[in-house]
Amino acid sequence: MGIGGLEQMTSLLDTPYLVKEWGLPSPIVLLSGDGHCWIGLDYRGCGPDGDPSVTWFDVELDTELTLASDFRTFVEKLTAASGFDLDPGDPTSN
Repeated sequence: MGIGGLEQMTSLLDTPYLVKEWGLPSPIVLLSGDGHCWIGLDYRGCGPDGDPSVTWFDVELDTELTLASDFRTFVEKLTAASGFDLDPGDPTSN
């Protein structure tokens, strides 16, 4: 989502508003999302000075999934989309 206050663009700075608007748990910092599903740094287990987990939040299904125990692990495990067998009819597979 970016960092900063560009007009008409959502950024990390919008997290407090989005958490309230979508009924998300707190404290988290949102990295990406569309309103129904979000990925965020989850500080609930570590406090403000700890190393947050990276968590997937699904608002519609009221579920969450820990993607990585910390941000470093999350980044180190990222893989190029080309490494997956994606549906050729899916516009996100390009």
